[in-house]
Amino acid sequence: MRWKQVLSGVLLGAVLLAAWWAAPRKPEPLVAPVPSASVEVADAGVRDVVPPVETREAADAGLWLRATLEGAHPFVGEARVGAAFITDEDLRWWKQGQARGGHAGPSRLEDLANVRGWVTAPVTASAQGGVLGPVEVHPAPRYQLVAFEPDGTFWWGDHVPASPPESGTLDAGVLRATRPTGVRVRLTGARDEAGTFSVRIERDVDPADAERASALLVVLRLVAPELMVALQDGLPVPLVKDGDTVLAPLPPDRAVRLWLRAPSGREGGPVEVPLREGTVGTVTLDVARLFPEGVGRAVTLRGRVLLGQTSRPAGPAVLRTEEGREVAVDAEGRFTVPDVPAWRASRFTVWREEAESGRPVAPSHSEFTFTPTAEMAGTVEVVWRMPVYRWLVLRMDGFTRAQLQAQAQIPYPVYLLQRRDARGAWSDVPTQEFIPEKDDVAVSLLEPGAYRVLTASSPYALRPSTEARAGADDADVEVKLTAEETPAPSCEVRVTHEGRPVVGALVTAGGGDRSMPPVRGETRTDGRWPLGPVRSDLLPVEVQAEGLPAWEGDGVEACRRSGVIEVKL
Repeated sequence: MRWKQVLSGVLLGAVLLAAWWAAPRKPEPLVAPVPSASVEVADAGVRDVVPPVETREAADAGLWLRATLEGAHPFVGEARVGAAFITDEDLRWWKQGQARGGHAGPSRLEDLANVRGWVTAPVTASAQGGVLGPVEVHPAPRYQLVAFEPDGTFWWGDHVPASPPESGTLDAGVLRATRPTGVRVRLTGARDEAGTFSVRIERDVDPADAERASALLVVLRLVAPELMVALQDGLPVPLVKDGDTVLAPLPPDRAVRLWLRAPSGREGGPVEVPLREGTVGTVTLDVARLFPEGVGRAVTLRGRVLLGQTSRPAGPAVLRTEEGREVAVDAEGRFTVPDVPAWRASRFTVWREEAESGRPVAPSHSEFTFTPTAEMAGTVEVVWRMPVYRWLVLRMDGFTRAQLQAQAQIPYPVYLLQRRDARGAWSDVPTQEFIPEKDDVAVSLLEPGAYRVLTASSPYALRPSTEARAGADDADVEVKLTAEETPAPSCEVRVTHEGRPVVGALVTAGGGDRSMPPVRGETRTDGRWPLGPVRSDLLPVEVQAEGLPAWEGDGVEACRRSGVIEVKL
């Protein structure tokens, strides 16, 4: 009986399993392939790929820009897109000009927009050009698009939306290829010369086409950045000695002038090369013709910079050449400058790093000239000596300093060094250092002589110190400025219009010494502005007030007579 029960259980399980298998189930979703379209172009040998259409969800996620690049072959290069914005200052200036009915500035507001930064844009090549984008952009009043290939061919254009959208796709239309304008430079007669020749480029701009050429500089700076920097800053471009060097793209100017530079730094030229827009012409530069006296020799300058007549080094410092090249001067004052011209004099400037506090021992910089001779070759040794300071100290007691500060008007007090010549006449002497020291002032000197210090509380209130003679071996000499026993009379400016005081009129007053900066101030509610003490024989005064004609004149006589300069606007 037991085996019958087991057999019945097995048969029941089989029936239930068959029923479960036969029961209807939910159908699996079908996976449909994403359609794509392509067109076979037999004569070009490439596929013209149509980018997939964006879904609505992708478009709603941001703002996208696209354009068509029209060319003669499949695009191979790079592309950039820049969103252009208008600054608040430019917008305010433009609106004010439009309100006044002026014609300054662009007619369209969008033309004020400038690109703040460029982003790389993808390009899908086609048989004749390609499709730029879609590339995500920020909402802006204007967009600039640039694409370029290695040979200098470029595409560029603007897109100004009717109203800047927040999302979706912007179509910038069709951009047509622009063939580069430029020069192919070929050297002859340079094979036996050691080193690299280079060429410096100068633009010859046609005034009638200057605006369009200048507008292209933004584009060309992206297409050929090193060439544009060399063009604008006058930097030489290295040339290929045994081949052609292509200078393109260049702005579509009337012509360019080329200055051939030899490895020694000597220049020959200029050679004027007419430009034809959309064409890269060829010019041959003959080294023998441009350098009839030879390309020139160069030497290596090795030297040391010392302080005064001592063996103390002036380093660490920086040595700067005429061309702006910088060479380090080490802590021992040693330096090496290669490729220094041996056919002419060269000027150098040494800039010291002053590490000591207080008074510096020497000027911050000094100039030196290297003059080669015909016998010099290879490496030339030189020793240059920077002058060492001696000091003139202006002594003032506390009361004198307080009196000076009370009379001074910003930016005063000002100090001026003077030296007496053999005829006894005083003249101004330039100096680098006026160092405050408690109540005193230390003034740097570079040579012996008789000196004094002019102390000015204003451009028309100068007082001389006592005199002192600085000898060749003197470290410090002293002069004194004492308090005034009888102060100079004060003066003021009073500005009126039709008998009423003018408030806020700008008063500018100077003195007899042009090296002294003028002082400025505005009249108070009573139309007055105080000048303070006046000791000068010249007192040029200018007065300006909004909506009224300006006034200018000399106020010395009025100050001496009444102490008031009456100005009626």
